[in-house]
Amino acid sequence: MLWSVGFSLFVAPLTAHAASAGDVIKGQTLSTLYYYGNDGKRYAFPNEKTYLSWYSDFSGVQTISDSQLAAIPLGGNIMQRPGSYWVKIQSDPKTYAVTPNGVLRWIETESVATGLAGSDWNQFIVDVRDVFFADYTVGASLTDASMAYNGALVKDSTGAYFVVQNGQKRSVSSAGFSANRFQSRFALDGSGI
Repeated sequence: MLWSVGFSLFVAPLTAHAASAGDVIKGQTLSTLYYYGNDGKRYAFPNEKTYLSWYSDFSGVQTISDSQLAAIPLGGNIMQRPGSYWVKIQSDPKTYAVTPNGVLRWIETESVATGLAGSDWNQFIVDVRDVFFADYTVGASLTDASMAYNGALVKDSTGAYFVVQNGQKRSVSSAGFSANRFQSRFALDGSGI
């Protein structure tokens, strides 16, 4: 289901072993990737873009036996990482910023999008299949670029990174950037924030 063109093109075959909470796992015969949660359940990445919103490559994927995978109950789907891609569905022209807990905030106008991400704001958008859109909830709209949304990664004119929490920009150190697996490609330019 994940990538109809075999995922094995991206991940070198590994020897099956036991998985631990926090691992990204897959079975030996199926290409779907899962996050193995602390609750003992596995959560499916519905597509490659969703996976790449959380991880920069496939190097950490662990292969386990199909029987080990089947023994881990399915817990649900992974949503786009807050502060990464903006999402839309083909049946609705609205573009949404993803915030923590899968809450979407409609970016109401192109000027708001430009104020948040600059002139190349449309590079942030990915389509989410309608069936997965139901995993999200819709929150308050973004009607002004100064309305920084929770989870947004912002890079200022000096090259410093910030993450928005409760409407405030909080500085992100180099160690924090790495530990939280932030990706500079998702940083908003912050001109309107």
